Amino acid sequence: MAAWSATRDFQTDTQLMRQLDKSPSQIQELRSKAPAPVPQTARALRDASTDPVASGFDALDQALGGGVARGRVTELVGRAGAGKTQGCLTLAAACASRGDAMVYVDTEGSFRAQRLWQVAEARGAQNSEELLQRVHVLRPQNREELLAALETGVVEERARQARAALVVVDSVAAAARGGTSSGRSDLIDRQRWLARAAAALKRVACGADCAVVVTNHVMADLKAQDGCDAVTAALGFTWHHAVNVRVMLDHVNGRRTGRVEKSCSDAESAFTYGIGSAGLMEAVEAPALSPAQRERIERNRAAALAKRRRRS
Repeated sequence: MAAWSATRDFQTDTQLMRQLDKSPSQIQELRSKAPAPVPQTARALRDASTDPVASGFDALDQALGGGVARGRVTELVGRAGAGKTQGCLTLAAACASRGDAMVYVDTEGSFRAQRLWQVAEARGAQNSEELLQRVHVLRPQNREELLAALETGVVEERARQARAALVVVDSVAAAARGGTSSGRSDLIDRQRWLARAAAALKRVACGADCAVVVTNHVMADLKAQDGCDAVTAALGFTWHHAVNVRVMLDHVNGRRTGRVEKSCSDAESAFTYGIGSAGLMEAVEAPALSPAQRERIERNRAAALAKRRRRS
């Protein structure tokens, strides 16, 4: 087992031969076995299970059955502005505030250290230097760089070395759509890329015993009834079946709602949320309008409508 572990550390054959006192053929045999999973009993898996990672938002933790599960890939899906990145920053702040390290893979350039600290400070954190030091940021410029970081073990190794409780990829959709070709060939390449990325993300989750959270965009749901503004997760069936847990975030008519659409252990559950200085937080109901306020709003609407009619 120790020899197998050594082959995972990306050393050269010469280094491994000296370290393990093996011949070249034996080193090649060890390398071929290193990626293979080791069989375990169900009891061993049960006993080895670790506590989930708390998200920092009680309603989400409750919907997920206690928090974000380790060893699995959890997906946050939503329209633009639904709060996917804010959810990732909330997770990162909560994780680092507890003293745990985390790896943040930023493919869209949306990560801001200042915003992360704002979220953490609003939750009671006091030492920005120590907290930010626990957050390891990786910024791949395209999908090839992201896949390389996942498949060569860069992300997993950093997570292992830092003993990270969480790895975030924000977002998989942005990276997947960054191909250089077009048409059917790009679609085929994208599906292959997604299959490889999903497998690599699961290896990170299991290999580093951490929670992996990714974000995804939405697309129109063609199966929805006519006139219904329904959406579903983007990236197609390959990706749909790859993630273990899916949380849909939505923002319609000023109301933010979330629901667990897919989970291997829990039934569907829903929650409401808001976004503020502390990231994802309990929704605050807007105060009811007074009769005078409602009347003023209606007058303004009528005036605006009359103005548009005169222009037309």
